[in-house]
Amino acid sequence: MAATFDLQAHISDVTKCPICLEDYKDPKSLPCLHTFCLECLRSYGRDKLPGDELLCPTCRNSCRIPEAGISAFPLNFFMYDLLQAQNAAKITTDKMLLCDACSEVCEEESVDIPPATKYCVDCSQHVCEKCSKHHARMKTGAHVVVPLGEEMSKELFKSRKSHCQEHKAETVKLYCYDCKTNMCGLCVALKHKQHNIAEITEAADKLGRDIDEQVKAVADCITNIHDLEQQWDEEKQEFLTEAEKLEATVKQSGEEKKKIVDDHVDNLLQELRDHKLNFSKEVECNKESLKMTAVAMQSYINYSDTVRERGNSSDITHAADELCTRAMSLLQTDILSKTVKSPDIEFIPADDDTFSVGKDVSLIGRWSCGNGMDDRMT
Repeated sequence: MAATFDLQAHISDVTKCPICLEDYKDPKSLPCLHTFCLECLRSYGRDKLPGDELLCPTCRNSCRIPEAGISAFPLNFFMYDLLQAQNAAKITTDKMLLCDACSEVCEEESVDIPPATKYCVDCSQHVCEKCSKHHARMKTGAHVVVPLGEEMSKELFKSRKSHCQEHKAETVKLYCYDCKTNMCGLCVALKHKQHNIAEITEAADKLGRDIDEQVKAVADCITNIHDLEQQWDEEKQEFLTEAEKLEATVKQSGEEKKKIVDDHVDNLLQELRDHKLNFSKEVECNKESLKMTAVAMQSYINYSDTVRERGNSSDITHAADELCTRAMSLLQTDILSKTVKSPDIEFIPADDDTFSVGKDVSLIGRWSCGNGMDDRMT
């Protein structure tokens, strides 16, 4: 017997909505792969209309709200199944669960719905004793049914069947590389003739290896981000040290001509403080962008690892294209290619002859900026 998989411990963080910090309710996925409760997204985007830009609350990645509204963002089926399995593994003492299958059949009838005692892994449904026997004898293949409150092994969770979105009674067994979608046998005959098709486990192995390579590339990039943060800190400290030296030079030159150039000294120092402040802000802004990028990348890795470790072949192939697109987007983030360089600023003292001219010219000196900014005279 396979070792028991502590589902609660492994997915407790993954299944928490970043907005409400509770388990997902109706989990909706954004193009950046971050997932949120539908109601949390609605509240977050309450001032937005269909077609408006929506920034991801986690990584600030921009996307467009579908024409049908926020509810039209795709359901994260993998996360939904994880939550259903997690709930099935909990012993319910405070609330009795009713049979999902009986509820669907008797939706419009006033009958008593029997309590659920078991969980169908393949259908992600809580079922009563009678329905559990029916699920275990399905003509299309016996479903895996476990008692409520029983821990589920990783192998058991990964072995669950995935049903075709077009033909609900069919299970997905194939993958179309041209359309990047899972499908059943009927889909091949109806919509995917002459397409590049593979058996889903074979496609999952290939696409899974691609995901592993993308995760490694993103992980390496996070290491590079930490190095860049350190470079920014070092460059900032070096610049501030040099700025302090320049400040001393300005003060010394000002003291020599103090009686007539106090205003000029103050102006020069204010300009230098502006340079220091602006560059410090730029450094902190770049560091914040790097940190946000690292957070987005780590979130990508966590989600990819979860799909690889606990997802079945259908989950992997379903997520592969989005994961690839997201990885490429992360690896091409602008902040990663930004040059770590402080402003090239130099103080040029005024000539003694200039000093004798009067107050209409720079009596102390001027700043020379080599980063494309105009020299400023004071």
